[in-house]
Amino acid sequence: MTLLVDAGNTRVRWAGVADGAVRPGGCEIHAGGDLQALLERVWSGLPAPRAVLVANVAGEEFGAHLRAWTTRHWGVSPQFVVPRRAAFGVVNAYRVPRRLGADRWAALIATRHRIPGPACVVDCGTAITMDVLSIRGEHLGGLIVPGIGLMRRVLVEHTAGVPDEPDGEVSLLARDTRDAVTGGTLYAAVAVLDRVVGDVAEELGPGLVPVITGGDAARVLPLLRGRYRHEPDLVLEGLALIAGDLS
Repeated sequence: MTLLVDAGNTRVRWAGVADGAVRPGGCEIHAGGDLQALLERVWSGLPAPRAVLVANVAGEEFGAHLRAWTTRHWGVSPQFVVPRRAAFGVVNAYRVPRRLGADRWAALIATRHRIPGPACVVDCGTAITMDVLSIRGEHLGGLIVPGIGLMRRVLVEHTAGVPDEPDGEVSLLARDTRDAVTGGTLYAAVAVLDRVVGDVAEELGPGLVPVITGGDAARVLPLLRGRYRHEPDLVLEGLALIAGDLS
């Protein structure tokens, strides 16, 4: 088995791949916690993999802790995905290819594998990223905006009178501050996605397929106007293709 790891800024997701199929894994919040203790709790019962492939956007410290754990427990040093100029049918648009997020690169590869035509790949996590693929597999570029939780934290930290409370109810017009923040940040994300996807569809013509993934995808999907394909494991599927274990 190859262990696939999608290390985001807030969550770490993982799955195994063997015999051409991705096996269910798990998802845990790691931000602000003890990563070594977390990995001990969720991975100590896993069989030792033959390889560990990681899309890491959580930073160098996360990567060092992950390498230390897998080396100590399994004798396996993880491989960290570095985006390339072109591979797996995708041509990277970034001037410096490695600066594209490894998770975005993996998601583009998985999307190209699934969808032969033009696509817009949306990842709703700590940040919301949007990347566009042409019908020829050319990455045309993308956008990054703050995610829903990040927008909320900015309001709490920089605006007097906004309480640090759990999310409230979602409605078009709220009647208290908590619900106003919940609805406002959610609608802000929905508005930018609807506008960008609409503009890209006008540029590329009919046939554009919007694909959405990430921890907050389920929250925004009911409010989006377009018809999106929800692919929760898109990054992990891209990692499986990179690992050569998925046909």
